[in-house]
This record gives sequence, structure tokens and C-alpha cells, in this order.
Amino acid sequence: MTATALRLEPAWPDPDAVLAVIRSAGPFWPLTNYAAGDAEMAALGSKPHTFTPPWFRQDFALLGAAIVEGAEVILGNPRFAEAAHALAGSEAVVRPTTVYVNVMGPTPFPFAPHLDVPAFRGFTRTDHPLWLLKVMKTSGLFERWRTKIVTAVSWMYDGVGGDFHYWPEGPDGPGAVESPPFANVAVVADNEETFHGVAPLGAPGATMPTNLDRESRLVRGDGAWVVHDPTGVELARFADADARITISWKADVFADAAEAARTDAGDDALDLDTVVEVFRADLADRGVVVDRPADPHADPAWVSAVGGTYRDPAPAIA
Repeated sequence: MTATALRLEPAWPDPDAVLAVIRSAGPFWPLTNYAAGDAEMAALGSKPHTFTPPWFRQDFALLGAAIVEGAEVILGNPRFAEAAHALAGSEAVVRPTTVYVNVMGPTPFPFAPHLDVPAFRGFTRTDHPLWLLKVMKTSGLFERWRTKIVTAVSWMYDGVGGDFHYWPEGPDGPGAVESPPFANVAVVADNEETFHGVAPLGAPGATMPTNLDRESRLVRGDGAWVVHDPTGVELARFADADARITISWKADVFADAAEAARTDAGDDALDLDTVVEVFRADLADRGVVVDRPADPHADPAWVSAVGGTYRDPAPAIA
């Protein structure tokens, strides 16, 4: 790619139409439901989930098709596709695939800087655990197979906190920040390569609900965002001024038509045996000897060896 990230303004031809689609959707489910499980968190060197913060998500488009009424206005945003070409080059093939929307309530701690889940030719989260895909990316051993994914992130929030931090020159380089009021802007980048996170959200004294769990759900009601339990009991309520909306648009990006055709044909696709052998060879070079696992997705000794060797040097939000 000729650049690592770019700032896009304006992001949307009609932001009010986008907001109307978001408010008509739902329910939104806790973001923890989309994240790695406790075992995967441990493999990635992170602490297991101990509670459910007021961060919610809904998928609006998957596999290149809208799955929420009206989401075509988001998936088909021409400005994001143009920005993806600006990053990848004029010969690139850009295929919008995914849209999801996050709604976050007041939170006194950051959404830690992280990388999104990568994908590789023939090897994706559909059939393989998140921890393995992330370690494959961190190791740098599988870049020739990695599907480049360009992500456009935009926001609808004018309140306090919730700044978007990202590191376009890598975790050791200077960070960049987008702060509210966000207006009609987006940051477009390879978020499987570019660390990004969210600063604490909410005005001083704002209360974060602590009674949520993975069965809680967020819906739009009475001019506000309301969290219910499975029986319909209200658990929390966020005014529009306190709810930070994030829209994430993703596209698979191929350097040219030949690369796209090779991927479509399934040529040079990864399989699990190859992944294991590539890891084992590199581990051996590092002096780490590990037996071939019976289950490369979950064998404890294998997970410990691989997860413990390759770590993301994540930055921090000051």
C-alpha cells in the first residue's frame, strides 16, 4: 500500500440517512460476544473477560450483502471505496464485504489499542479461532497469504471523551487522534496492521452500568438507547448525547485483478497442516521445540508455545 492511513472528510454524502438506518436497527449485543473467549484471551496474553462493559455491536452487512434494512447506504458508500483505492493503488480490486456498528455508553477506562482479526487465503475466522489468526499475523510468517482488508471507521458523537487513537506508523511511531465532536469524518486504514483504540468515554461523574452480562441487549426506544435483560427488564439507558456510535466498513482489497482471480480460484490457499509446519519450523529456529499438536486449535502445549512466542507490541492510550 502507498499509505498506511488517511483521514476522509466528508465521510458520508448524507450522514442523516446513515443515522436513521442505525436507529431503526437492533437489537445490539454486547461486544464481548464478538470477542475472543477466555481461553483465547489467555492465548493472546490478555486477561479473561470479568464483566460486560456497555459496548454493543450489530452486524449490518456480511459477505458483501446488507443484512439490515437500509444498510446498502453504508455498504455502498462510494467515498470509502475511493479511499481504499487511494491506499491500495489505482489497479487494486476493492470489494466491500462487511459493516458493523458499535454503540458505547459511559466507560471510565479505554477500549485498549488492538488490531482487528486478520484473514488469509483459505484461512479465516469462519473455520479457525481468533487467537490463531491473530498470532499468525503477529508472527509475520504468513504475509504472502494475508488478505488485505481496508477499514473505514467513522463516528456519530459530540460528547465528552471517546477520542479515537491510532498509530499509522506502527506502535513505536507517533499516534494520531480524532476527537469529538466528530462531525462527518472517517479514518481509513488497514486495521489488521494499524493499532487503534478508544479513550475513556463520558463526562466527569457519568455512571457506567455494572449490571450487564452477555445476554443484555441494546435497543432504540423513547428517543434514547435502552439496555434490557432477556425478559425485557430495563437495565440502563443512554441519552443520545451520551451514546458514542462507531460505524466500521470493511473491504477486501487485492493488488490487481490477477491477485483477485488467484484468490477466487483458491490457488495457494493455506490449510491447517501448512500453518502448523510453518510455525514449527520457525519455533525450532528460535530454539523452541514443540510436538505436532493433535488439535492445533486448542492443544494446551501448542497454544502456550505459539501464543507465548509471538506477541503484539501494543501501544497505550495516555
